[in-house]
Amino acid sequence: MEKNWISLKEFMRRNNMGYDAAIRLINSGKVEYQKINSQYKIKVGSNRNEKFIEELIRENAQLKSIISSLKAILKEVNSNE
Repeated sequence: MEKNWISLKEFMRRNNMGYDAAIRLINSGKVEYQKINSQYKIKVGSNRNEKFIEELIRENAQLKSIISSLKAILKEVNSNE
C-alpha cells in the first residue's frame, strides 16, 4: 500500500470537504498528519485513513438516501395542502 504525504488542500479536494471539516478530522485523531511550519501534511495510504474514508463514503450514501426520502415526503405533504 502506497504511503505518501499530501497537503491539507489536496486532502480536502480529494475528499470533497471544507477546511473546518478537515481540521475537525485532524483534531479528533481520525487521520494521520504532520504539522510543519504551520502547514498540515496528511498521510494517505494508511489503513486508519482508508477505513475512515470508506466509513465517510458509506455514511454519505446513507445521508443522501435519507435526504431523498425526506424530499419526497415533503413534496407529497406540499401537494396535499
